Amino acid sequence: MGASQGPPRLPVKAFEVRFDPAAETDVADAFRWYRERSPTAAQSFRSEVFAAIERISEGPLVRGPDAQGNRKLVLHRFPYTVWYTVEEQVITVRAVAHHRRRPSYWRNKPSPG
Repeated sequence: MGASQGPPRLPVKAFEVRFDPAAETDVADAFRWYRERSPTAAQSFRSEVFAAIERISEGPLVRGPDAQGNRKLVLHRFPYTVWYTVEEQVITVRAVAHHRRRPSYWRNKPSPG
């Protein structure tokens, strides 16, 4: 019996995450709304959004695309969905959309770049 060489090495893809300006505005607006009601809720919202984006960056292709190539991750504790696209090694967060307030407003806007 020989010495173990450890687990096999697998290639790891690193993805760059970019935000559409509208997605940044979505997060900022929602954060302000929660902060006006509860600073604790605002921080929880921000933490959940960034944890969701971290999950997306670890496996962006896990969630299948819709007909336009958009993928989504629904937040657990807040009524928001993170919508994103993947092109080569770039994840673009297109929107952080509230489930009831204009949930599809961003779909008709062209992706920058």
